[in-house]
Amino acid sequence: MGNENQNKEKIELSDQEFLEAVKTAGLDKNFKSYLQKEGDRRLTEGLKTYQKNQETKNFSDSEKIINLENELKELKGTMTKKDIETQIKLELKAQNLSEGLIKYIRVDDLSKIAESVTDLKNDLLKIEQDKIDLALKGDAPPVKGLPGNSGDSTLETYVENKNAGKIAGNPFAGKLEK
Repeated sequence: MGNENQNKEKIELSDQEFLEAVKTAGLDKNFKSYLQKEGDRRLTEGLKTYQKNQETKNFSDSEKIINLENELKELKGTMTKKDIETQIKLELKAQNLSEGLIKYIRVDDLSKIAESVTDLKNDLLKIEQDKIDLALKGDAPPVKGLPGNSGDSTLETYVENKNAGKIAGNPFAGKLEK
């Protein structure tokens, strides 16, 4: 590999020689197209800059100050919003909550982030606790079976089926003889 780097030498061509090399390689149409696109892009960029400079040149000092203040407000607003999002994510992580919950936190003040995240966590825990309480509360207690039976026949049937290997998921195929 070292020999390849040594064999490659820099070729210095004049503009005319370069154009001839491009033509020889059959790339003259592609090269001209590229040059046109690049020239157009630079010209458009330059015109936009010129127009912006002309607009600001015609402003008085007070108008320039107002424009700069507006740009500064936008920049501060963007930075503050990003700072708030970062702090919310950190607080969610600190309280073992998913960062996806950020969409439920609406705060404009950094000092209220912890309080808002704690409130969200408490609300989520309350919802989960209500689900658990509802599941534990359930409906009326189940019926114990037919009078006089006390569920004994159901138990016997289950045991017989279990021993005979008729219960799903039973790995043993037992046999019960009567």
